[in-house]
Amino acid sequence: MKFSIITPAYDIAKWLSPTIESVLSQAGDFSIEYIVVVNDSPDETLGVAQHYKQKIDDGVWDVKCNGITMQIIEAGKPEGMYVALNEGFSQATGEIFAWIAGDDIYEPGAFEAMKVAFAARPDISWLKGITSTIDEQGNRLHRGHCRTYARDWLKMGVYGMEAYHVEQDSVFWRAELWHKAGPFPSYFKSSGDFWLWPQMAKYAPLMSVDVYTSCFRKREGQDSRVNAVRLLAQKKQARGRRPLGAWIPRLFFWPYFHVPRNFQKTLDLVYPFLFPLTPRPYLSVENGTVVERQMKTFYIPE
Repeated sequence: MKFSIITPAYDIAKWLSPTIESVLSQAGDFSIEYIVVVNDSPDETLGVAQHYKQKIDDGVWDVKCNGITMQIIEAGKPEGMYVALNEGFSQATGEIFAWIAGDDIYEPGAFEAMKVAFAARPDISWLKGITSTIDEQGNRLHRGHCRTYARDWLKMGVYGMEAYHVEQDSVFWRAELWHKAGPFPSYFKSSGDFWLWPQMAKYAPLMSVDVYTSCFRKREGQDSRVNAVRLLAQKKQARGRRPLGAWIPRLFFWPYFHVPRNFQKTLDLVYPFLFPLTPRPYLSVENGTVVERQMKTFYIPE
């Protein structure tokens, strides 16, 4: 199995090395095609990417999988992350696609777990692992949860608006799903993933895997903080008017995220009775074997 991983990189030199190393250090029975799309940047982003590509080309990087190729696309004037991603995916040749931002990282063992899950379940087109949160120095702030994602709610754009997010950095999908659902519209500067998930859900349900897959780096100056207003506006642009069906989960999740944790535990127990038709399956990778299980509520507690 071959993974095609894209990193859009602009003005991100300070954080890029851990991102690249988290891709190149993945170990297992698979190969990696790593494509870094670098726009004209005021810092040393290009130089950092070239440093690692040279190590791969010279054969001095300790490769722990079946093989790694690394490509740098110099994309010129920055036109936004999603234009860069479209360029990267247009040149990808792997069976499994994903992207990782230039300041986030993959957990060790992430690719091997995804390979095992995809190989065991050819009926599944996209998988979602667990995203944790780290700080600027790489210290873990919060361990994430394995959550379920109802296909109807994905189509309506509920996740990320009325309910919890589909964290992009822990999502992997088969190449053919991208060719059906993509590419990104070029007008997106933020929230392109919020547009993509409903498109993918038209063709296939999303299955969660109980594996720590990636870490989102929480730092000053990142787009989701600086441009929070634009992010919300582009989410609304992607979805349009709130669907009538989105009000139902909103009535549950808005109070859920605004009450003390003790009361949340009570609502956890109520969830399956309020939403009995919302499926709650997930995959567990146990000693290299994939097992499908059912959650009691919409997530697995730590």
